[in-house]
Amino acid sequence: MTIEEAATELMKTYSRFGVDKKELIRMMKNGVRNYDLTVESTFHGLRMVFGEQFGISEVFTQKDIAAMLDVSEEEAVLEIEAAKAQLIEQGEDISQYIISEPQRQKFILSPQKWTS
Repeated sequence: MTIEEAATELMKTYSRFGVDKKELIRMMKNGVRNYDLTVESTFHGLRMVFGEQFGISEVFTQKDIAAMLDVSEEEAVLEIEAAKAQLIEQGEDISQYIISEPQRQKFILSPQKWTS
């Protein structure tokens, strides 16, 4: 993903809040040049910040979190589990923070249902 592509993707959600694409590109270049971040980690970091600022629920996968933390996906899972345990210990409702993938269901439909 290039900075331009990342900014275009962010604009799909945040342009309605007055976010400027040139400013996004400037912020992303700043993160990459001055803080040694990857484009992907900068992209997800901006998603997190803007989501909080504008009240948009952003959902991050373990791959996204690994990119933000600059660790492997396995290490990201360990970090997620540690954060989850800490939230539970503090009595927090983790469903506000962590969405587990739902169990997949199988449906069997008779061929007649497709043709009638």
